[in-house]
Amino acid sequence: MKHLNVITLLSFLITILAPTLVSGQTHPELDKYLKKNHADAQKVEEGIFYVTEKEGKGKKPKAGDYVLVDFEGRKLDGSIFDQSEKDPFVFQLGYRQVIRGWDRALQLFPVGSEVKLFLHPDWAYGKAGAGSMIPPNTPVYFDIKILKVLNDKEYDDYMVELEAKERERYHQMIKERFDADKKIIHEYCLKNKIKAKRTRSGVSYQVTKKGKGLYPQKGQEVTIQYEGYLTDGTLFEKNTEKAPFKFEVGNRKAISGLDEAILFFNKGSEGYVVIPSKLAYGPMPIDEENIKIPAHSILVFKIKVIDITDKPKESK
Repeated sequence: MKHLNVITLLSFLITILAPTLVSGQTHPELDKYLKKNHADAQKVEEGIFYVTEKEGKGKKPKAGDYVLVDFEGRKLDGSIFDQSEKDPFVFQLGYRQVIRGWDRALQLFPVGSEVKLFLHPDWAYGKAGAGSMIPPNTPVYFDIKILKVLNDKEYDDYMVELEAKERERYHQMIKERFDADKKIIHEYCLKNKIKAKRTRSGVSYQVTKKGKGLYPQKGQEVTIQYEGYLTDGTLFEKNTEKAPFKFEVGNRKAISGLDEAILFFNKGSEGYVVIPSKLAYGPMPIDEENIKIPAHSILVFKIKVIDITDKPKESK
C-alpha cells in the first residue's frame, strides 16, 4: 500500500536521531506559511501546530492503541507526497511506527476529528528528508481524519480483512491485465502474420520449421538460440549459436511462458513464442546493463532449438 511508504519511512531512525526541539526554535518557512494561511493554528509544543476542522466526539487514542486514519501528506506548496488510498491507514500509537509528530499530536484528537497538522522538520523527516519526494529540512502538513481506535482483536480482524481486499484487488488487476494482453497478442500476431496457437494459460506459439528430434521432457536441458522483442518491435536481447541459452525444463530455470512453450518445439525446430506479461516478468521492470524491459511487458521470442539433452547427474 502506498501510504505505508512515507509515513513510516525512516520514522524509527528519525525518532532516535532527530534533535529535540528547544523552546524558541522555529522554522522561518513554516512560520511564514502559518501566519499567512492559518493564523488561528494552535500550538501543541514548539514545532507542532494544528487546526481543527471538525471536532470529534469519540474517545481520544492513547499510547498503545491502534489508530485508523485517512490522510493526505503535503509540502507547504500544496503538493501531495503521500496519502491513504483505497483503505485507511492503521498504526500503533506511541510505538515509533510513524513520524514523531504523529505520535505526539494524535493523542489530542478524539475519534471523528478532522485536523490539519503542521510539523517542523524535526517532528517529520528531519535532516535526512525522505528520498526524492521530501528534501532535507522540509516542513510538512497533513490533513487527517481520525476514524477509529481499535483494540488488539479489532486490529487483527481489520488486518485479515485488509489482506483479503488486497489479494482480491491484485487478482482483479492480473485478470484485467491478462485480458488486455490477450487482445494485444492477437493483434500483434495478425499484424506480423504469426499463425499462433494459444495454450490454456495464454502463451501463443507458432512452429515455423519442424525439427527431426525428440520433444523435451521435464528435467531435460534445452539449448536454444533466440531473439527477444517487445511488441513495439524493440529488440531487448539476442544470443547466437556460439553463445546459446541453456535451461532445465520444468524447474523454473526460465520464465514460465517460455518454459511452457518449449514443450511444443523439438530438436531442430524454429518458431515464435509470444508471452503475456503475467507469464514473463509481470509488474517487475528489468533494467540491466544491456536489457531494458518495462513493467507489464508482453515478450516475443524468435527461437531455434539447438539441442535437447538429459541433465548430467551430479557426482556424489
